[in-house]
Amino acid sequence: MQPLRYPTESGSAIICALCTILIVSIVGAAVLFNCSTRYNVTAKQVEGWKNALYAAEGGGDIALAAVRGVASYMQSGDPPSVAESKVFSASKGWTSPAASAAPTPGPSFSHAAYTSGPNNSLSAIVTIDRLPASACPPGDTNPYYRIRSAGVAKLSGLSRTGMDDKLLGMANTGTHFAAGSSTRGSGDSLLRKIDLAYDHFRATYGDGDGNNLQAVAVLNPQVTRRIELIAVPVTADFFGGMKTSTLFFGPGNASQIDSFDSKLGGYPGASIAQNPVAPSDPNYQYYAVSRETTVSVGTGNFSAGGPIYGNVTTNGGHVTSPPYNISGSIDNNVPFTVPPLPGPDTSSFSTLSSTTVNLPQSSENSQTPATYVYARSLTGTLTINGQTVSSSQSSTLAGQPIETYVTIVIQGDITGGIQVDKGVNAKIYFTGDIATKARNIVNNNVDGAAGVYSLNGGSVSTSQIYSRAGHLELYGISPTNGSSQTVNIDAGSGSGISIYATLYAPSADVTVTGSPDWYGAVVAKSFQGNGNGGGNTSFHFDIELTSLGAPTDYQIASYVEDIR
Repeated sequence: MQPLRYPTESGSAIICALCTILIVSIVGAAVLFNCSTRYNVTAKQVEGWKNALYAAEGGGDIALAAVRGVASYMQSGDPPSVAESKVFSASKGWTSPAASAAPTPGPSFSHAAYTSGPNNSLSAIVTIDRLPASACPPGDTNPYYRIRSAGVAKLSGLSRTGMDDKLLGMANTGTHFAAGSSTRGSGDSLLRKIDLAYDHFRATYGDGDGNNLQAVAVLNPQVTRRIELIAVPVTADFFGGMKTSTLFFGPGNASQIDSFDSKLGGYPGASIAQNPVAPSDPNYQYYAVSRETTVSVGTGNFSAGGPIYGNVTTNGGHVTSPPYNISGSIDNNVPFTVPPLPGPDTSSFSTLSSTTVNLPQSSENSQTPATYVYARSLTGTLTINGQTVSSSQSSTLAGQPIETYVTIVIQGDITGGIQVDKGVNAKIYFTGDIATKARNIVNNNVDGAAGVYSLNGGSVSTSQIYSRAGHLELYGISPTNGSSQTVNIDAGSGSGISIYATLYAPSADVTVTGSPDWYGAVVAKSFQGNGNGGGNTSFHFDIELTSLGAPTDYQIASYVEDIR
């Protein structure tokens, strides 16, 4: 009997194995393709996204350092335009674009791209614009700056942006690159600012203010992030009112130190700070600012006779209240230094041969003050006359004073007097000492700037410079050999003598005798009001002076990322 024979199945097994391999291969290829895509989008583009911000912030730091350089030159007496020309020079890589291409604020300064990273894979493009006066606090003549920094990170790998790159508002064919956000890409490309062939931001927004729109090709796929910073001046010199680096003796037993706000008008009187006033009282607004002064001493040498309506800080002192009559806070552990004040660069200043100065029309712009050098000691009276409104500017205001600006360097002592006309803003630098009487320092301005006008683009408007003391600034240039200066002011005969001025003399020992009232602010090496806690020298700080004086530094007041 023949055995049974079964058909072979070896061919079916091979077919099943091949099908299984095919399916697994397809799945593996899909997974591999998907992973490579995700890796390109996530690992590389996310890294580029982060690095682009680092580059933008690095460019912002560089720009802030340049702006701080402007403050250094201004602290030495340079007008803002001169300080800017020294910092933002072509030799340092800065350019000033034409007015037609510059951003809306101005002047504007741009720098060639800063590069770093492997193969210069990171770069930052920086633009600095000076804000217009209308965007700055009223009465502050120091420049404010807008810093724009675009950080760019090159991308390697495939030229793709990710999973969602549809176009908005484009029913028909078109392009990303048009002057409207409705035609921009969405999803990944919008979020990450990825440019594969063209810079979409410049095509849509130009310089950021809508100027010079154009489709600019990029050399490599890139991620771009943009930040915008606002740099504001730090004028801590006059903050608080009275600052001395070595000692303070004053006020006298019959005197006081307090504060007021000239924006509210003239000094309201010594009694306003002495007794608390309820918020419902009409005088509360004056009382509220009457105790905002600060006396700061860089050592422990502090003595006072009369009351101080405000705060006191020392470095190692033993001040308590009582026995001192201090209404505010006391901190005996506040170290600080007042750096020497270098002299301004006078190479472009005009020589002053007369003690009478008639300011030119160009001095009506705070950014271009008149500048003079008086190459000897001042023994007579320096009289500074300003400008008035012309009939062509305003027929109804013709003859009224206009805010004018002047910087004068006196290369020697001041034993005579200084008289400034109404509306004149004078910065007086001196290299020697001051020995004069309080009645010889005549400031004809008034708090609130009543009856004084400003020119803005040729139009006449009410002045926004309130402080009478702020119209006359005295700066003591520190001796190069490290020696001290002296500032001795005697009230002389008579009563009711007042000084309306600010004094910044970090190398000067200041002594005020008699019974004058000083309205303004003082920064000096030392201050004595009629000796050790005696006399009747009162001091009244105008809080409007906190923004006065050349900036000692700049700081960032606003940081935003441009997410357009």
